[in-house]
Formats: sequence, C-alpha cells, structure tokens
Amino acid sequence: MASERQKIAADIAARREQFQKSVSELEHKLDLTEQRKVLSERLAGSYQANPVPWLIGAGILGVIVVSSIAWAVFGDD
Repeated sequence: MASERQKIAADIAARREQFQKSVSELEHKLDLTEQRKVLSERLAGSYQANPVPWLIGAGILGVIVVSSIAWAVFGDD
C-alpha cells in the first residue's frame, strides 16, 4: 500500500513539474515584448545576411503605392 502511494505521489510530482514547464513555455510565447524583441532580431539578421530581397520588396511596395495613388488621382471614377 505504501509503495502504491509513493508511485502515485511520484506520478503527481512528475505531472506537476511537466505542467509547470508547459506554463512557463506558454508564458514565454505570450510575452509580447519578448516575442517582439525576438522577431526584430530575426528580421535584422535576415536583412544583414542578404538585403537584396528586402530592397526588392520595398521597391515593389513603392511601385504599388505610387500606382495606387496615381490611379486614384487620374482615374475616371
């Protein structure tokens, strides 16, 4: 009987430890300031590693914005 209680107590302790670990990981993922910092570091690293795709994307975005404004100003609508 005592060994059964010890097994149950050990199982409960293991589950509590796993639960605490899961909660800690969830807290880390839901911390917006931490996630923003991680994302900004990843983006900065990506740009520093190869800025060409970023510049192409910025150029395409600029063309879209300018053409949309021109369409709105000079369109027949």
